[in-house]
Order: sequence, then structure tokens, then C-alpha cells
Amino acid sequence: MNHSGLRHIVWSLGLSLALASSAFAQYGGGGTTGTSGGYTPPKGGYSAGTGIAIGAAAAASVGAAYLLLRHHGTVVGCVEPSSSGTKLLDEKDKNTYALVASKDVVLAPGERVSLKGRKSKDDSGKPIFEAQRIVKDYGSCKL
Repeated sequence: MNHSGLRHIVWSLGLSLALASSAFAQYGGGGTTGTSGGYTPPKGGYSAGTGIAIGAAAAASVGAAYLLLRHHGTVVGCVEPSSSGTKLLDEKDKNTYALVASKDVVLAPGERVSLKGRKSKDDSGKPIFEAQRIVKDYGSCKL
């Protein structure tokens, strides 16, 4: 599953949880449980603060998941020539990756770009970055 699919699932579940918890907090009962003959609400009933707290917690967890996944798989760096093709120097972790670009991603040495893709290793254990798309082209690299 790609990251955009995972992000979509996280958002959907979070929204469903937030809506369901809000509705549950407002639910006044009406069903029967066991043989006692009915639902007995807690003394004093439910407060609006309970529903708000549940909704806020659900929204916070969805927001945190989004922030964690938003830049997952994104690398900013400079494309450099190498004897075996092109490589990418990641500005954040200072690693150099052999660059494997999809046919839709056209990169030239000397470009500073933000790429969406996946980090992995080749058969010999060298790091590679499989670029799926260009997020942003910053122009030429500063030397």
C-alpha cells in the first residue's frame, strides 16, 4: 500500500471516530440491556464536556497522524552525476542514494528537488531512493 492510501485510511478512520464519538456522547439511550427493562443513564446525565473531550482527542490523534505521515517518504536534496547514473544527496540525513526514477520523473544533475518516493537498499546493501514524483523543484544546487 502506498503512503497516500495509508493517509486516506487514517483520515477516514479519524473522521469516523470523531463523528461517532460525538454522536455517542449525545445519545440518550432507548435500547434495552439484559432483562432489567431499560437503559439507566448515569446520575446527572452526560455532560457536553465529555463529548467535546472525546472529539478533541480524536481530532488530535488524526492531526498527529497527518503530521507524521505528511513528509514520510519525501527527500530534499541535490541530484548529482555518478559513474552508474545519478545519485541524490539527502540534505536531512546527509546520505547519498543511488537514484532510481520512474519514467514520469525527469531529473538533471545539478537540480535541487523535493522528491516523493521510497528509501531502500540494493542487493549489495547500498542505499537507493526510488523516486515516484517531484514534489517541488528548487532550481539549481548551491555549490
